[in-house]
Amino acid sequence: MRKLLTIVLPLCFLQLAAAQDNKPLADAGTTTCESVSGGGTGKWVTSKAGFSVAVELRLKMTGTDKQRRCITSWVLHIRDQNKRPKSITVAEREDRPEDNEWVQENSFEINAWSKDGKLALISQIEAQGDWDETTPIIYDFQSKKHWRIELNPLFKTLIPAECYLLYRPIRFADDERVIISASSTDTDREPGTKPCFGESLWQLDFRRRSIARVATSTATTR
Repeated sequence: MRKLLTIVLPLCFLQLAAAQDNKPLADAGTTTCESVSGGGTGKWVTSKAGFSVAVELRLKMTGTDKQRRCITSWVLHIRDQNKRPKSITVAEREDRPEDNEWVQENSFEINAWSKDGKLALISQIEAQGDWDETTPIIYDFQSKKHWRIELNPLFKTLIPAECYLLYRPIRFADDERVIISASSTDTDREPGTKPCFGESLWQLDFRRRSIARVATSTATTR
């Protein structure tokens, strides 16, 4: 059974993490199968270690009428110091006109670099209405490996029934874990009613696929 740990950190740490949950370093725009538009390649972003990444959204339509298919690909471009770029397709999906996902908005963002500039944090985003599924992707320039971590399975045992969460990858902690913001989508609840899942910060150990809640020292002393 996965063990969940509470990490106690100063309030200023949480404020710093939340403050950085604003604007991505770069993005690839937005695509939808319905409009067959958007996407492309965003700008290259370079770390202080000299490594570079860029994100691309590819949209391909095949067939006609009931045989129409829409293939969306999330492509990560990587470039080592003074070397030629390489490309990795980190996610791909195929949709049909009768699928609900036909009208969803797909996007791809670069969020942050690790302190040493050797890890890149990227977000794959699939959104529709008030709902979205954001999946963090981490690329390690030293090991040449990448991780795509679906968050719902990690939070499943913590989420009440009929409660849905939004996730936002924010940045890397000093120990290279990923800081994740989690909050419920029930924003239209009655005044004075608590959310089904309180807004909170979590550390994601992507190598072990585990999570640990980040708590302020003041919250633990009450």
